[in-house]
Parts: sequence; structure tokens; C-alpha cells
Amino acid sequence: MQLVEVDESPAPQTRPEHPDNPASALAAPSAEPTVRTPFTRVARRWWPVAAVVVVAVVVTVGAAVARDRAFVERIAAVPGLVRPLDGEPAIRWSAPAAPHRGAVVAADGALVLVSAQDGRWLVTAHAADDGRSLWTRDLAPVQRSGFESSLVACPSRGEDVGSLVVCLVTEPRVVYSDDASIDEPAHTRVVTLDAASGEELGAWEVDDALVEAGRVGDDLVLVTLDDAGHAVAERRAVVGGGARWSYTTPDVLESITLSRVAGAKVARDVVVVEGVVTTVLDADDGAVLTAGAPYRNLQVAALRDGFATWATVGGGQVHDADGSQRFEVDGLPVPFSLDDGTAPDVLVVDDGSRLRGVDAATGRVRWSTETMLDVRARVSERLLVSGLSRFGVVDAADGRVRWVSDAGDPMPWAPLTDGALVLAPGLSPGGSAQLVGLGLDDGVRYWALDLPGRVQRVDGVGGVLVARTADQALVLG
Repeated sequence: MQLVEVDESPAPQTRPEHPDNPASALAAPSAEPTVRTPFTRVARRWWPVAAVVVVAVVVTVGAAVARDRAFVERIAAVPGLVRPLDGEPAIRWSAPAAPHRGAVVAADGALVLVSAQDGRWLVTAHAADDGRSLWTRDLAPVQRSGFESSLVACPSRGEDVGSLVVCLVTEPRVVYSDDASIDEPAHTRVVTLDAASGEELGAWEVDDALVEAGRVGDDLVLVTLDDAGHAVAERRAVVGGGARWSYTTPDVLESITLSRVAGAKVARDVVVVEGVVTTVLDADDGAVLTAGAPYRNLQVAALRDGFATWATVGGGQVHDADGSQRFEVDGLPVPFSLDDGTAPDVLVVDDGSRLRGVDAATGRVRWSTETMLDVRARVSERLLVSGLSRFGVVDAADGRVRWVSDAGDPMPWAPLTDGALVLAPGLSPGGSAQLVGLGLDDGVRYWALDLPGRVQRVDGVGGVLVARTADQALVLG
């Protein structure tokens, strides 16, 4: 940029014609002469610099806004996390909802609630912003007296499941009847609904006793027990029930041990079938990734990249996604239930009395922190930890404890986070339940929202903050 001398000599006076009356309206000379100072000359010379500064500020602010917007969208896309809050939330609306897992699911921007009303299991979609009812489907009777309880659950991991709502309708076996055997398993029906209209798109039956079910995209992964005692894992299309793959365990469990030994879980990219042998399957194609020794109770944790196993005899192993062993580890890495993927180069191992951060590529121990608190979430390069009555934050990079808070009494629900705040249970001076917003980095209390005393849990569903009572869902925002 070059400084230029400006000619400041007064311009000749002209008499512009008034557009309406050119004969009478003339420009009057200025009553006071223009005063010019050295500052005037400097200001004129340097106005381009000021303009550049203004542009730089605008660009910086714009970049910050874009970063904030990207942060909000990134957090909102993580299953179970809450879209970052603008300030102190309020109860926006409430509607009937059962307290069990799978009774609240986000679908295509709406919140779908399962409730028991007037002896029927209803599935109702609500607009997320104001709670207005969009549609309702009646799926089954509520059965209790003389029966095991019936149940309707729509599985998800807390993400928005998209255009299809998939619900498992469990109708129990008869307990007191001369015409039915108590060995007859509960009956499960899979019903798929259109998220926009509630129209039923298809229904199919699960023939064997259901052990576990989890949603993976537009498929369901089911683990059942057949009549011979084999555990059967399948990935099936939610519409029509067509099998993508199927795996049957070679071992057979005696009926007396089925309920005690058999189990399963559907995690990030793996399916774990627990029986005489614990088998880890690839969720995409059903391939066996690894299997433990008989009756060794192999524990499995799904990681962001691969998985980990641990057994009392044999120790711990971290595996790549194809099942190959990456390195040995002294313990079982934490399978984060809430995870935004930050600090991906560190695996956190919880051995009860301490947390250890190990290098995700080599297994080398980077840090060790003495704490009895369990890891609840990894977000913004921080670990949200909690126990029976205490919670706090640990730095994921170096293990430094940033802060710990003691609630005094056992907490009614586990804290969660929106990426900037810890959203934790608290008590008002009068003893009523509260939701408290604390700074993620420093634990500073920003606000406290009074809640009904019957709140049992608070969750993030499709980025929306939802408090749950025994029969209601309260949407906060």
C-alpha cells in the first residue's frame, strides 16, 4: 500500500437545480468554513488501512461463527449427545411416554414416543419444537395380569434413525393356562412405520426366543435361541425381514442354563454372542472376528476403530476391525457410550481404581490417574466421569483431573453433556430436583433448572434434551 498526498483545495461552488423547482431552489453556501487539521490529512491517508482492519474483523467473526456452527452440527450428530444449548433451558413441552429403553426415538426430525394409555401400547410422533401430535399408531394391548408384561420398544442408539421407525412388539407367553406351556417363549413381532405418516410399511415375526436386538442403519441385528439351544445371530432388513447374514453357534446350551449364560450385545461395528464361547462377529457381514475359550467369560468392548477383548486368563487384546491383534493391553479399554471422536489417538483403560490413557497405535501408557469414577462420555477432548454421587471431568490427552463435584446423595441419573457443559442432576435449596449446567472445563455453575421430582433419567435423543418420568417425556430446550 502506498501513501498518496491528497489535494485539499476547496472545490468551486455550483448551484445545482432543485428537481422540483429549479428556478427558486439554489444550493446555499456553507455557514461555517470547513476546519481542516493534521488529523484530517492522516485519517484520509490511512482510511484504506482501517478498511482492511474492518474486513479482517468481519472475516474473523465469520470464521468463528462457522466454527461454532460446525461444532453444533458435529455434537448434534453424535448419538446420545445434546445439541449445544444457547442458554438456560426450559421445559418446552411434555407428552406421555413409558420409562423403558426404546420408548423415545428421534426419526426424521420428530420425536416418536411409546406410551401405555387406556390399556393399549401407542406409538405417537411429535414435532420436536412444540410437541404437536403428528400421528399415532395402536400396536398392541397392554398385558399384565395373568401374563408376563407385554412391551413395545423402538431400538436406537440415540441418533435420528431417519425415515423408518422400527418397533419390537413383545407379546408374553401365558403363565397361567391349561392350554399353554410355560416353556413357550414370548412372541415378538417387528413392525416398521413411516416416520412422516405413521403408515405401517411391513411386519414380520421373530420365530425364536429373543435375547437381544439392535438397529444398524435400516437393518435389525437379532440374537435368538433356537429350540435346540443354539444362539442364532442374524442381520435382517427392517421391511420384510429378509436375512442379510446369519450365524449359529456350534455349542449347545442346556435349557436350565439358557437364561443365565446366554447373552448378546450389538455395539458400534460388532455383534457379541455370549454362550459357552463368546464370539465376536462383524456387524456388516457376520464374519467371525474372534472367539474366546469355553466358559472364559470373554469381555468385549467396541472401539471407534476395531474392538478390544479381555479375559481373566489370557489378559487383554486390542484388535483391528478385521479381528487381527494390534497389541496387548493390561485391562479392557472403555467402550464410550457417548463419543464425539476427539482425542482418537488415546484409548482409556479402566481397571477399577484408576484410569490409564494408552496410545491407540502402540499400547504405550501415556498417563495414569487415580480415580474410582467411571467414564461416561468422551467429548471435546475431555472425559466425563461419574460414580454413585460424584462426577467430574478428566483431560483425555494427559489424564489431568480438571474438576470433581460431589452431589452428596446418590444421583438419580448419570450426567450427560452438550460438548460445552456438563448437564448433571442437582438439588435446589428446597430439596427439589434440578438439572444443572456446569462448565465442561472448569465446573463453573451457569444455571439450574427445576424439574419435577419424579424425573428418573435425562437423555440426548437426536440432539434433543429429554427428561423422563415413569409416564412422561419432558422436552427441554
